[in-house]
Order: sequence, then structure tokens, then C-alpha cells
Amino acid sequence: MQIDTKMVVESDASKVFEAIVDPEQIGGFWFSSSSERWETGKTVTVEYKEYDAVINLDITKVVPNELIEFKWDGRTIVISFEEESGQTLVTATEKGLDDNNVDFILGQKEGWVYMLSCLKSYVEFGNKIRAALR
Repeated sequence: MQIDTKMVVESDASKVFEAIVDPEQIGGFWFSSSSERWETGKTVTVEYKEYDAVINLDITKVVPNELIEFKWDGRTIVISFEEESGQTLVTATEKGLDDNNVDFILGQKEGWVYMLSCLKSYVEFGNKIRAALR
């Protein structure tokens, strides 16, 4: 089972990509912090201060401005970027979900919608919109 969540960001793919992989930027819209730049083969430690959570992400593949793939709690996440005419379609795909756990799947989908919405606001307008920043 997998879920796909998509959103158009009014910016070029390089700017959207950098917002995720750059530890100086990711705290503006998603995780509280990231231990280092996201690159193929690295294990990156991210933190959610508002949830008192520290998570290790195994970065399995990065293609600049095109794709980020990582493992998170036994699941595979693929974030892809498709640029056209100065806009970027960002797709977050989460694979490896238990199709018997509908409440968990719905929660994950909601989380990706929230993350992409925050990413859009951050990249397009410079808004730091993470829950802990309010």
C-alpha cells in the first residue's frame, strides 16, 4: 500500500529541492532541525521538538532537483520534483503502509498534505509555518 500526495509550488525545482535538503532551511517548514545535508548514503538525524522526537532517516537516493528517497520507520518515502514553466510539481509517495490500518494511513496522508502546504508557503512567501514556530 502506498499514498501519493501532490502540490504545485510556484518556484523552480532547485529552490524547492534545496528547502528540503539544506539543514538551514528545513526548520522553517518541516522538521525542527536536520543534522546535515541530505545526500545519498547518509543517515540524517532530524528532530521534531514539538513532539519530543528524534528520528534517523536513511537517505537512499538523491538526484539534485529531481528526487529524494529515504527510509523512515520501515517505510520508503520518495519526494519527486517536476519543473515546468517556473512551477514545480512536488510529489511525496510513502510506500510500505499496512493496508489494514486505515487510521494510520489517513494520518500519514494528512501529514504529507500539511508538510507540502508548509513547504509551499515557505518557498513562495518565506513564511516559517511549522507548528512549533507559532
